[in-house]
Amino acid sequence: MLAASKSQVLVRLISLTILTAWFAALIPLHAESPESASRHRLEGAWWVTVTQYDCTSGVKRPSFSSILLFSRGGTVTEATSNPGFLPGQRSTGFGIWSESEHGTYSASDVAFILFTGGPFQLGSQKLTHTITLDRDADSFTDEAKVQFYNASGTLLMAGCASATATRLQ
Repeated sequence: MLAASKSQVLVRLISLTILTAWFAALIPLHAESPESASRHRLEGAWWVTVTQYDCTSGVKRPSFSSILLFSRGGTVTEATSNPGFLPGQRSTGFGIWSESEHGTYSASDVAFILFTGGPFQLGSQKLTHTITLDRDADSFTDEAKVQFYNASGTLLMAGCASATATRLQ
């Protein structure tokens, strides 16, 4: 009886090993670390060169730099050096991003216009982005809609912007 018990245990152990190997084969392997995997996505910090333009005529304004930080989980933080704003007039922008398809991403962020001055009134600025990541994920292009609202939420003016970006190393 003891011999039958040992053989039953051996058969069950072999069966369990085969079953475990079969289930393990169904699980996709991920050879990349999380840091490496995010390197092939939008996540990370980017140096952005922005050119605003009139959406109708295409007339461009001088370029300026911004920094965008796309965080895991879908949040974006943005800071700009746009010389159109007076010092301290515009806050940092905060928003969300998501992957659309095949290296394309959507993002939207909002910044406060803290006081009226120059061409801007107290209120907010909203940017809506369509971002295309290059194949190596070390640069992207961006087409954006730019909207300015007063403190009551009424749209005051809108424009367009195009941008190119490189990943901060």
